[in-house]
Amino acid sequence: MKKIRFLLFVALLAGASAAGADGGGAPGKEDLAGACVAVLRARPDDAAAREGLRRLFTEDYPARLPADAPAYLPVPHVECRDAVAAGMPAQRAFYTTGLAFPDAGHRRDPARKATFTRVLHAYAQNREGGEWRLAFRALYNHNDAGAEALAPVAARALLRVRAAHRALVGETGPALSRPADLWICADGDGGAEQSGANLYLLGTARPREPLELLRQIAHEFGHLALPALGPLQAPEKWGNGFLGEVLYLRRLARAPAAPDSPVPPEALAAYVRHEVEPLARAFAAAGSGAFAGQEEGAGGLRLLLGMVLYLEDTKGADAVAQLIRSVRGSTLRDWIEAARLLPGE
Repeated sequence: MKKIRFLLFVALLAGASAAGADGGGAPGKEDLAGACVAVLRARPDDAAAREGLRRLFTEDYPARLPADAPAYLPVPHVECRDAVAAGMPAQRAFYTTGLAFPDAGHRRDPARKATFTRVLHAYAQNREGGEWRLAFRALYNHNDAGAEALAPVAARALLRVRAAHRALVGETGPALSRPADLWICADGDGGAEQSGANLYLLGTARPREPLELLRQIAHEFGHLALPALGPLQAPEKWGNGFLGEVLYLRRLARAPAAPDSPVPPEALAAYVRHEVEPLARAFAAAGSGAFAGQEEGAGGLRLLLGMVLYLEDTKGADAVAQLIRSVRGSTLRDWIEAARLLPGE
C-alpha cells in the first residue's frame, strides 16, 4: 500500500512539472503540498507523503503552503515572529537554511549577470493562522567570501522590514503580491541597490554592521514598496528609499525587540533618535510653507520626510497608510496635496 501511495505521488509530481511547462490542468506544487500536508496531518509517519513533500522542495519551491506546513517541512528552516504594531498579532515568517540550489531562472541576476549557486526561501503568513506565501528568495554564490554568512542575516533583516511595511500599509501593492529577489553579490563597495522586484547587496566581503544592513534593506525596500517620490536633483533621483528608512526603522525601534535580531535595540533606538525624529521636529517648526523653492532638492525631501513623520505623530499610523494609498503622482507637490486632502486636514 505504501508503495502504491508513493508511486501516486511520483505521478502527481510529474503531472505538476508538465503543468508548469504546458499550462495544463494537472495540480501544481501548491496543490500537491496541500495534499501531502493533509495526509501527514492525519498520519504523521506516512512515508509516501513525506517523500512527496520532500520532492516538492527542489529548486522551484511552492509559492503557497498550508498554515501548518512548518510542522512537516522536509527542509531546515528558522521561524520568526515580529510584533511591530500594537493590537495586532505578531507577524509570523520563516526562512530556509539548508543546502538549496536556485531554479533555472535564478542562476544569474537580471542586471549584473553574476552567477548564483545557493538560495534561501522566505515565507510569510498573509494573516494569523492563514496560508504561507513565498515572500522572497535570497540568492548568493557560496564561493564568494562572506556570502554564506551574510545571506541568513540579510533574509532576517528583510523579513523584519517587510513586517514593518505590512503593519503600516497592509497587503496592498505589487511589492507584497509576488516574491521579490534579494541578490547578494561579491562585487561592489558594500552598498545596496534596487531594480524592479530585485534588491541587491553589493560586496559580500565588505564588513557591515547589523544596523547598517537593516538600514540598507529598509532603504531599498522603500524603493520597491512605496509610491515613487521624485524625481529629485539630490540626494538621489527617487526619495522613497529614504521614506522607507525613516518609516520602517522608526516602526521597528518602537516595537518590542526581536530576540533573534542581531541589531542591538539601543543602537536602533539611538539611530532613530538622532537621524529620524529631528526630521519630524523640523517640519513641525517650519510648516508646509517651507517647501517653497525646495521641491526638487535635498531640503525639500527632508521636509517631506518630516511631514510624513509628523503626520504619524499627530494623526496616527492610519493617516500615513491612507496617504501612501491615496497619493497620485510622484512629485513633492503631489505628496503635499495628498496630505492636505486627508480627512481632518
